[in-house]
Amino acid sequence: MTKKKIIITTGAFILLLLGGYQFMKHQENQEVEQQKIEQIFWDEQKVRIEEYIKYNFNDIESITFTKTDKTPMSVGIHGYVNGDEKKLYFIAPIYNEEDKFDTDLTTVSKLGKLAKNISHFFSVTEIEELESEQE
Repeated sequence: MTKKKIIITTGAFILLLLGGYQFMKHQENQEVEQQKIEQIFWDEQKVRIEEYIKYNFNDIESITFTKTDKTPMSVGIHGYVNGDEKKLYFIAPIYNEEDKFDTDLTTVSKLGKLAKNISHFFSVTEIEELESEQE
């Protein structure tokens, strides 16, 4: 009778371990998928930001992205242009992860002096419309 209890207990323990292992693998796979989705989101936004900067600012040779932020209010991408991290940096806010970057680049630096037209910055949507009309 004791051997039977030991075998049943051991079997139940092994099943519990296997179930825990499968659960952990499933969680890990979900995290990897979520990271892939987030990376696609960030990559798409970076392309939109580059388009916005190149269209609205003069003398842009390069754009470098430094970090991404998530806060309860928004997400954002930080970066700088022309290799000048101190004087030509920007923050591109996106108000939630369902939105796309369209306009409102925050330039707390001398980047604003490179603006083509300080009174009107074209949004990415406007830029895409203008480019589609030209084709």
